Amino acid sequence: MYNLLIVDDEEIAIKGIVHGIDWTDMPIEKVFEAIDVEEAKEIFKHNTIHLLLSDIDMPNENGIALLQWVRETSPKTETIFLSGHADFKYAQDALKLDSFDYLLKPVDHQVLKSTLKLAADKIQHNAEQAEFHKTYEFYYQQWNKQLPILCERFWQDLLQERIQLGAESLGSSFELYGIPLKTHNPVQAVLISIEQWREPLNHRDEEIMTYAVKNAANEFVLKGYEGQVIQDGSSIVIAIIYNPQEDTLKLLEENCRAFIEKCQMYLHCHISCYISRTTKIPELREGINTLIEMERNNLTHSNSIHLEQGYKKQLPSVIGKPVFDDWAVLLEMGKINEWIGRIEESFTRMKEEQVDHLYLESFYYGFVHMIYNTFQKMAVRIEVVYPNGEWREFPQASKSIERMKTWALQMAETACTHLTSHRKEVSFVIGKVMQYIEDHLGEDFSREDIASHVFLNSAYLSRLFRKETGESLSDYILEARVNKAKILLEKTNNKISDIASEIGYDNFSYFTKMFKKSTCVTPQEYRKRFQDI
Repeated sequence: MYNLLIVDDEEIAIKGIVHGIDWTDMPIEKVFEAIDVEEAKEIFKHNTIHLLLSDIDMPNENGIALLQWVRETSPKTETIFLSGHADFKYAQDALKLDSFDYLLKPVDHQVLKSTLKLAADKIQHNAEQAEFHKTYEFYYQQWNKQLPILCERFWQDLLQERIQLGAESLGSSFELYGIPLKTHNPVQAVLISIEQWREPLNHRDEEIMTYAVKNAANEFVLKGYEGQVIQDGSSIVIAIIYNPQEDTLKLLEENCRAFIEKCQMYLHCHISCYISRTTKIPELREGINTLIEMERNNLTHSNSIHLEQGYKKQLPSVIGKPVFDDWAVLLEMGKINEWIGRIEESFTRMKEEQVDHLYLESFYYGFVHMIYNTFQKMAVRIEVVYPNGEWREFPQASKSIERMKTWALQMAETACTHLTSHRKEVSFVIGKVMQYIEDHLGEDFSREDIASHVFLNSAYLSRLFRKETGESLSDYILEARVNKAKILLEKTNNKISDIASEIGYDNFSYFTKMFKKSTCVTPQEYRKRFQDI
C-alpha cells in the first residue's frame, strides 16, 4: 500500500480529487493534502510519500521546484503533474526531471485513477528490481570471494580428467571462472616439489605449511604473469602460467630462484621447481606427468630448477617400437587384456618391418626397464614377482620374434597377476622404511636419510608413505619414538633423560614437549600413572 500527497493552491481542487475518486480498489493507504510547496516539504519530512500529485503553477515556489527538491530527498517518489496551462516549457521541465506523467486540468477522474495505478505499478516494479539487484549483488560478492577456490577446482578436475577437453566445454569454463584464456592459448606448468622441512612437522602442520608454500608461489612464481597455483589430492603443488611469451622461461627461472630462496629463509623448507615446456591445454596433463617423472628421478639435486626442455625420457618413442610409457600405465592399472593386445600388435609390426637382432635387444632392455621402473614406483621388488629370474632370459628369447613375444606375454601376465593380488598390502618400500625407522630410533636421522635408504626422492617418498599408510612420515616417526618411550617408562627405572637419548632426543625439554603432544601427559606423569596401577 502507498501514501499519496496532493499539492494544489486551490483547496477545492484537492477536495474534488479526494472525495471524487473511489479509492477502495486503489493501492492507496493514506492521502495527504498540502496547499503549497512549503507545506508539502513538511509532510515529506515526517512521512514516506510514494505518489505525488501536484499542480505546477502555484505562488512562491511552483511544482517544478518541488519536484527538484523531491528528486534529491525522496528519489523513489513518482510524480504526476496537473496543470491548467498547456505550456510546453512546463511539460519539458517535467520530462527532464523524470516525472511520471503530465495531465491537463480539468482531468477526468478515471484517467487520473488509471495513471495513479500505473505509477504505483512502476513503484512496485522498481522495488522488486531493487531487491533483485540487492540479492544479486550479495551473491555476486560471495561468488567473487569463492572464485579463486572455484578456479583451482576447475584446474584440478581438468588435470584429474574429471572434465572433458573439448573446445566448447573449455571455452564456457574459462568464461564462467573469468580465466583469461582461449582454448588455443598456450600454458606452462611449474611443479613445486617440497623436498624437506627443516623442523619435524606432524600431518596438520605439514598441511598448513604446504598452504603457506602455495601462497608464496602465488606471490613469487606467478610474479608478472596471470595464472593459477593449485594443489592436488597428493600434496603436489603446481603453478599454471597463462599465455607464456618467448621470454617467459628466462623470467620464470628468475622467479623460481627467488621463490626457493624465500622458502628456505622464511618457511624453513627445501624446494625444487620443475618447469614444463610451453604447451597447449589438452597436452598439459602429459607435461605435468613428465615433471612428476623428473621429480621422481631426481635423487641428488635439492633447492634446484629443472627444465623439461632439456629432459630426455629414458625410453623415447621410436617408429615401430612400443610406447613403454603407455604400457607402464596399463601395468599400474592391471589392464592385462588391453596390455596383451598392445604387445601382440607390436610384434605384428615387428614381423612386418622384419626387425633385426639389435632391435629385439633394444626391445628387451626397454621392456625390462619399464617393468622395473613401474615396480619401483609402486614399491614392489622385481625378484618377488619373478623368483626364478625370468627377466634374465634374453639369450633364449632373442632367438626369434615369436620367442620374444611369448616371453613378453608371460612377463606381462605374471606382473599384472601379482599387482592385482597384492594391491592392498603395504608395499615393500614402505615396509623397508618402517623397519629403518625402527632400527634407527636412537639416532638423529632425516627424511632424506630414509629416502636415500630406499633410493627414492624425499618428496615423492613422503607422498607415497601418506598414500599407503594414511599418515605423514613425521607423525609416524614421532609415534614410533613415543611408543618405545612408553615401553621404557613402564618396564625400566632408567632416568627419563636417558630414555629421551635412547630414542633420539638429546634435548630433554623437547622430548617432554613431543611426548606430551602425543599422549597429553608428561613422561613423569605417564610413569607415575603406570606405576600406581
